[in-house]
Amino acid sequence: MPAFTTILFDLDDTLFDFSACWEKGMQQTVATHPLTSDLDGAAMLEALRRHGDDLWVDVIARRYDFTQYRQLRLQRALAEFGRQISVEEVDDFQQAYAAACMEAVEPDPAVQKLIAHLAGRYTLGIVTNGPVDMAFTKLGRLGLSDCFPRERVFISELIGYHKPDPRIFAAVLDELGVEGSQVLFVGDTWEADVAGAMDAGMSAVWINPRGKQPGSAHEPLATIERLDQLLGIV
Repeated sequence: MPAFTTILFDLDDTLFDFSACWEKGMQQTVATHPLTSDLDGAAMLEALRRHGDDLWVDVIARRYDFTQYRQLRLQRALAEFGRQISVEEVDDFQQAYAAACMEAVEPDPAVQKLIAHLAGRYTLGIVTNGPVDMAFTKLGRLGLSDCFPRERVFISELIGYHKPDPRIFAAVLDELGVEGSQVLFVGDTWEADVAGAMDAGMSAVWINPRGKQPGSAHEPLATIERLDQLLGIV
């Protein structure tokens, strides 16, 4: 096994179940916000998911930033219900959702224990494609800020490239002053976190709780279902 000095983590759906928090926060917002409270909640959630997934490709390709992504996701979802809304109305909805979503982020003592243990042995960092305005709030809510200081939280929106673009990984390695061979990357998304990291010269561990099939011929160091299984690897 390579002698790692550094472990980098994806954030959403790696260090915590962001999908569940999104679901809870968005469900609450749809049910209570004036723009959507009278709509079929399940149908609105489905539309938001679908348009969000479709638009995410454009975010990764840097055709839209996160503000545009959020605006278009809600505008296109509401258009299916015959409603047109202003940018200001989108912003109000987004603020309500962000508050509800962050309220749903709860610390996991097992994850805190694992990360604290690893922090005593390795340099830890985060590389996320998530938005700037939520990343540090998430870490604070998770109780992990001390193990991931701001200078080691690398956010694609700030760097200018999104995983799996090799330039984001190169920028992180340069900032940390390490070679790819010294780094283990841990994440849940095959293309961004496994293939992208490995193409940048790192080793990777794939968190795959739902038994998804690999999207390429890359061979990660290990595939695990839960983050705590990382202890058996490193």
